[in-house]
This record gives sequence, C-alpha cells and structure tokens, in this order.
Amino acid sequence: MFGKKKIDEKEQKRQLAETNRKRLINAQTGFDVREAYKELRTNIMFSLPGDGCKKILSTSSVASEGKSTTNFNLAITVAETGAKVILIDCDMRRPNIARLLNEKGDRGLSNVLINDCSLRTAIFKTKYENLDVIFSGKIPPNPAELLSSDKMVETVDKLAEEYDYIFFDTPPINLVTDAALISKLTDGVVIVTRQYYTDRKLLLQAVEKLKFVNAKIIGLVLNDVVYSKAGYGGYGKYKYGGYYKRGYKRYGYGYGYGSYGSDEPKSSNE
Repeated sequence: MFGKKKIDEKEQKRQLAETNRKRLINAQTGFDVREAYKELRTNIMFSLPGDGCKKILSTSSVASEGKSTTNFNLAITVAETGAKVILIDCDMRRPNIARLLNEKGDRGLSNVLINDCSLRTAIFKTKYENLDVIFSGKIPPNPAELLSSDKMVETVDKLAEEYDYIFFDTPPINLVTDAALISKLTDGVVIVTRQYYTDRKLLLQAVEKLKFVNAKIIGLVLNDVVYSKAGYGGYGKYKYGGYYKRGYKRYGYGYGYGSYGSDEPKSSNE
C-alpha cells in the first residue's frame, strides 16, 4: 500500500516535470509558436529606446493567464539573439520560475534582499545560452516591503551592469501591489491576457493601477489564441501564446479567474 503510494507520487512528479518541460521553448516547439515569440520579441525591442540595459516587467490582471510561461519563453527568445538576459522571479507568494525548471528554488531574490546570500550565488545558470535566472527564494512574510527596499534598487542596478535585458516576473497586479512597486525600476510593462479567460473589467482595472503609478505600458500579449492566419498557406489554424498588441485597446474577454491562494495554478498556462 505504502509502496504503491510512493510510486504514484513519483509518477506525478515525473508527469509534472514533463508538462513543465513542454511549456518552455525547446527543440520540439512548433514553428508557429517560435515565430509568435519572435514577433513579440521584435515588437518589444522596438518599443524600448536607448542602448543600455532594458528592464521589462510582465504582469497580468489575475492568476492563470499564462504570464510566467510567456515571460520565460520571451526571455529565451531574446537570449537567442546573443543578448545577455536574466529573468527574476519577483513573485514571493506563489513563485513559478523554479517550478518551470523543476528546481527547488529555495535560494533566490528574497535571500539576497535580506542579506542571506550574495547576488552572485543567487544567480542560476540555465541550459539556455545567454539566459540566467534568479528564483524568488524563501517565502518571506513581507514581500512588498522587500521589493520596495533600497536593497532591491541596488540589486537591479548591479544586474544592469552585467546584463542587456532584465525580465521581471511579478504577481497579478489586481491581487497584490508588488508589480506596481517594481514598475518604477523598469522601462516598460507587458500585460499578459488569455483568450476566453481574461475578464475585461479586471483588465481595465489592471491598466488603471499601472497608469496610477506612471508605469509605461508597452503592450498586451493575448495568450492561448486559436485563429486562422490567411496568406500563410499550409500553416492553417494553430494555437500559440504570443499575440502582441501595442498599447492597451485590444482586450481578451471571457469568464472567471484563478485563485491566488492555492499552491498550484488553476490552469496549465500559468
């Protein structure tokens, strides 16, 4: 009985690892998905002025809209250009980046901010060339205070000296204030939405919260899209997660939203 339970748990972990692996761009990723992310990469690159380090924050209105996966795949795609990229998991409440890499992630940003470890030891080298990540670290009792601290500013400034792009993965802005706090350290914000899932009123609320703190919204990603793209011959109808709209006048629509209190997201897209 106990032996069978242990085997079941092992199989569940294996299946979860396989699911997470498929979410990130790899050798088996379809052409359409890769092209969608390349288009997103190009649009974002041209949205940001200057030649210095570019700092991009991704958020969503609520949970399970595909933000973390989209953010990670965007970072991979930018790193493929030869740019040096780092992705920081700033979600200290329900972190996703370590889970996508099937790592424990028990040392990361929170540890750096409380001087529990050095910035250098918190940087995790991924298998993707030119791409490093910093996990969220141990779950602290005061995420907002840590993210708005002078130590956070100092950490970002140090990373900007070494990396061409910094991507910030943050919690949904309608649920906690973390994304709004970090936005002042960034050059632009991308809002990730999900077709037939994102609620328009909640999206408008997210936009207003970002505008209130003078964040620069550089566009929306409409994730989990199914549509037919005319003129591309044999590509036909496909599903992908990278439709980009500059500004914020095109919205997804639908029903419901995930709970932010659970350990696992309601959808495999987050």
